[in-house]
Parts: sequence; C-alpha cells; structure tokens
Amino acid sequence: MREKNTERERPEEAHNSRNVDSRVTLVKKELEDFKSKCDIVKVVSHYVSLEKAGSSYRGLCPFHEERTPSFYVNPEKKFFHCFGCGAGGDVIEFVKKIENVSFIEAVQRVAEICGVSSPIVTNDGFYSKYVQMMKSVAEAYKNALFSAKGRQALSYLTENRGLSKEDVKKFDLGYAPINSNVVGGVARQRGIGVEDLIKYGLIIRSRSGRLREFFQNRVIFPIKDSSGKIVAFGGRSLTDEVPKYINSPESRYFSKSKLLYLFNIARYKIKKSGFAILCEGYMDAIAFHRHGFDNACAVLGTNLTKFHLNMLRRVTNNLLFVLDSDSAGISAMQRIAKVLVGEDFNVKVMVFRDSKDPDEFFSIHGKEEFQKTLSEAKDYWDFYVQQSLGELGDPLKAIYRFKRSISWINSSILKRQLVSKAAKVLMIEEKDILYELQNKKSNVNSHDSSSVRMTVDDYVIYLLFLNENMRSKVIEKIDAEVLSPLARKTFKIVSSGVTLPQEAMRFFGREEGERFFQIFTYDEHNVDADDILDLCVSELERRKVKSQIEKLEREIVSTVDREQKAELMKKAMKLRSLLKKRGDASNGSE
Repeated sequence: MREKNTERERPEEAHNSRNVDSRVTLVKKELEDFKSKCDIVKVVSHYVSLEKAGSSYRGLCPFHEERTPSFYVNPEKKFFHCFGCGAGGDVIEFVKKIENVSFIEAVQRVAEICGVSSPIVTNDGFYSKYVQMMKSVAEAYKNALFSAKGRQALSYLTENRGLSKEDVKKFDLGYAPINSNVVGGVARQRGIGVEDLIKYGLIIRSRSGRLREFFQNRVIFPIKDSSGKIVAFGGRSLTDEVPKYINSPESRYFSKSKLLYLFNIARYKIKKSGFAILCEGYMDAIAFHRHGFDNACAVLGTNLTKFHLNMLRRVTNNLLFVLDSDSAGISAMQRIAKVLVGEDFNVKVMVFRDSKDPDEFFSIHGKEEFQKTLSEAKDYWDFYVQQSLGELGDPLKAIYRFKRSISWINSSILKRQLVSKAAKVLMIEEKDILYELQNKKSNVNSHDSSSVRMTVDDYVIYLLFLNENMRSKVIEKIDAEVLSPLARKTFKIVSSGVTLPQEAMRFFGREEGERFFQIFTYDEHNVDADDILDLCVSELERRKVKSQIEKLEREIVSTVDREQKAELMKKAMKLRSLLKKRGDASNGSE
C-alpha cells in the first residue's frame, strides 16, 4: 500500500490508508473493528437526549434547530441520520461534526466515551497535546494554591467564600501567582514550545514582544468540555484589577458561547431533576453544587446563546435563571430575551430579595430555604415586563420604558401578550397602552445613537468594537494613559480579552453603561475607519504633548533653582513649537 502525501492530504481524508501520517498507524480493518465495539447510542446520548422509537432511537437534532424530533440513531447498523437537515454518518462522523474536531481527535474521544482502546497510535496529535497540557497546568495551579505563594488565594476561597479544602480540591481550583511561571515550568517538562503555548492561550505576547503568562495573581477555575476534559481556564483577580474575571482566549477547542461551567457534571442531574439552574458565575454554580443542587451550571461571562440552549434542550425544556440582585444581574436577564424568543422552553426567574448572590443566600438561609423559594420563581416574561416598566409612580414614563424594551420584538402575538401583562401590572386598559405604543410622538429614546456627539475618546471606544483588524490597530497605536477614564477603562477591558460589547457592558455602572451603549451602537456612515483612527492618534498625541507642557509649567512654578527653571522652560518651549508644527498654536491648555 502506497504512502499518502500528508502535506497535501488531511489525515481524516486518508484514514483508510496504512499511513495517515508519520505519527499515526491505522488500517481499514482495525477501524471497522473499533467501530463495532463502540456503542453509538451511548456516544450520541453523551450529547443528545434520545428516546426509543422502534428498533432505533430518536431525539432533537443537534445540528439544526427543530421542535419535532427528526434525528434517528440505529444501534444495529451503527449510524445516525437527520431527516430534517440531512446530517448522517457513523459514530466517528457524529463526534467530528458535533465537536468540530479532526478525524483523529474524534476517534480518540469515541474511545474515551466507550471505554475501549483507540486504534490510533499517536504521541503528539495537537488535541492530545492540548488536553494533556491543560490537565498538567491545572494540576500545577492547584499545587500553587496550596503552596506558600497561594496563601492569600486559599484564604479568599476558604475564609471569604466559605469553601472547605475538600471543596477546593473537588472543583480543581488553583492559583496563578504574581509573575507566574507555572505554565513555563510545565511546558519545559512536557517539551511544549512557545508558539503552541500561545495557541493554547496560556501565554501572550505584548506589543513590545515580551512574553508573559496569561493568568497572573488570580484564582483559577478549570473549564471542562462536555466530556470532562479541561479546555480552558477562568481567573478571578485577587486585587481591584479590571476585569475581575477573565477567561482563556478563544481557540479551536474553547468558545464561551458553546460551553457552560460545570455542565459536564450537571447534565446528568438536570435530566434526573427535570430542570436546569442557570447562574452567572463560577462561584454561583459552585455554591449550588456544594449545597446539593448539582443541576446548576453557569455561563462563562457572556450572554446565553442558541448553542447553550441546544445543549440544554437535549436534557430538559425547563430552565430556572438565578440572578444576582445587582443591576448587572438584572440587565443580563433582559439581554437574553432575544435568545429565548421563539424557543420552546419553560423559563422561570429567581432573584434573591435579601442576598446579592447564591453564595450569600446559602450562608444565610441554607439549602432547605432555597427549596421553599423555588415556588416563588417568576415566569420569565412576567419578570421581563416588570423590569421593563421599572418604577410605576409615573405610568406614562413606565410605558415609554416598556415601549423601548419590546421595540425589537417582531412577533405581534408575543407583543400582545406582553402588553396584557403590562396592563395588569399598571392596572390600566390594554387599549390605552396600545395607543401609547402606536403614538410616534411619544417615543422618547434616551439611547438613540443618531443624536450622539462623538469625541476623540468616544471614537477610540467605537473602533475597539468595530472589527478584529481595527481593534488590533487601536491597541497597537493608541496610548491608553492619555484617554478619558471611560475610554481608558474600556481599552483595558478589551486588552484583557473581552471583545464583545455586550460582554464589556457587565463592567460598567449605569451611567457609564448608558454612554458606552450610545457609543458602540453609533452608526457611522461613509467614513473610513482608518482615517478616523489616524485623526484619533494625531489628536491624542497633541493631548499627550499638552499634558507634558502642563506638567512642566507646574514644575517651573515650584522650582527655585534658576538653572533648573531655565532648562524646564526650554523644554516647554520645544513642546509648544511641536504643537504649532502640528497645527495647534495653543499654549498648552485645553
């Protein structure tokens, strides 16, 4: 049998040959023997909720949205097929498609799920190296947490958050020290190079070319995929560093929009209990698990997505959102409305009255009280209407707020239902609300981006979220230290890895958040983004020079020594001359 050209042909396209590449040995008979040992129903059930249908099994297709099951798995013939979207194939093809991995990686995952030996012999496949490295790094972070360097981090977890050392070990929590060299040490032991570490998101290269580990002085939360493999990390700052929580950069094997924290454990309990508890953060999910509610999982610092809903749909149609009682928690609930529209879920919402988050609730009331409060959870759309109306002292203003909150909804039926709910809350006739909703003159939208007057700092914020290419240019060319407080804060948030505006919104208070919303929704017509960036760079350079002049003027006033004063005045004159050459004849003041 001839050897395949591995530089031209992908391994998954050549798996029937004896040599897939120099690292893998696989023949067709071995592959067929392997598939015959694998239970396709067991593998598919790892991702999809199946029910018996004659000699086959049936469920909702994971590859397209549907409400009536058209996805079938036949255990005798060992294949799957969807009559809705046409997807089909064997057990390996299923894992390749649902996990978006290569043929080799799919074979390895099928082997792990079924508990059989893989027919592929490989020592350095990318996925294998990746998960092994992540596992080793997680173990090293855990060791660091229980070392002298991790004393403060361990104290935070045990004393501030009430976790026992057994809890810490159960959830594989760790610590990345200040100026951490944890990743470097593990990489040397495993022979992993710098470029791979960058791909893994474990180290980053600064604009100056300096390398540093991505996580520094943070409590570490390993993030696992549905099969329980560590694919990323979350980090909680132990200082006032913004943002407080960060996740590993997105990669081939990690996407925040496709994973839920602790779902690998929770999905079995969700199916058993009949509903899923969804919360906002790592510690919230851990708090539920510590108190016996193992059907809880958390979004990873992002909005709920359609992919999340597809994951959950395979095990339940009943969702309970448990929100932090602060404004960010309420805002998060309102943002996911667009994701839930048209989805066949029974959704309820719980907000603790006297506790800021689940952790605090359990410390005050205990698990028995939470069980009682489950009956107090509100229907999602009742909650949405209530939050949209806000303060009810002025019904007309409440209707204006309500109008803005439902303006994006296209379904006339849903709008009518929400109007009916609003009428009951306000205790007025539905027709009066409908009249106000149809009255264009009454539409007062404080977030209308068409009336925004943009400053240089605003344009920097705007460009940061325009696209990835422009974001890189802004980070490279702009000096954050001369920006306004809001722009500087946004710059730091984006530089830390938060690149979606809806995610960045979580880090702002109400006033900052409203201005931020106006900026990133600003509609710029027929203007070249590169031209805007050049103008921003030029203006900020002038601002920097002006700031230097002001500093020199203050030093001149406070300096007694004549020679030193003369030197300072000379420097100030040079800077003023520089400003004039750039078309700014001001004396240094704004």
